[in-house]
Amino acid sequence: MTATSLPPIVKRLGSVSVTTAVAAKFARILRVGDLLLFTGEIGSGKTTFIQALAKSLDITEIVTSPTFVLHAIYESGKIPLSHVDLYRLNTDAEVESIGFEDYLDTAVTAVEWADRYSKFEPPNVILDFAYGTLEDERILTVLPNSGDWATRLSSF
Repeated sequence: MTATSLPPIVKRLGSVSVTTAVAAKFARILRVGDLLLFTGEIGSGKTTFIQALAKSLDITEIVTSPTFVLHAIYESGKIPLSHVDLYRLNTDAEVESIGFEDYLDTAVTAVEWADRYSKFEPPNVILDFAYGTLEDERILTVLPNSGDWATRLSSF
């Protein structure tokens, strides 16, 4: 999975409260049809960011990692959120069998472990999480891939 030559944005997230604030700011630029591709190691902050994103979208349901159900839809907010977790899937065919594509045009779609699928089409944005040097620190690298992401991310 590669992004286009648009410049990456790097954010140092020093705590869960900073992660929550950054997710809230990111939520303000989202629209129905956005595809958010999350990558990073276990525990690096993907689900925490998505939970904060959901809260900022006024989603009232409890958002958990859909590792075992693979796909969850949250419709109570101002924008529906389609939350996908590909951790337990190993092939493109397995990913395609869960049917998350049906929601790409009607929700913001957040895909955890997105690097397990090779056929995501642009436009999308990759949000890569890595561990920082401090215990609670995470490094978020945002890679816009086509569309108007570069323009929208300029305020982020």
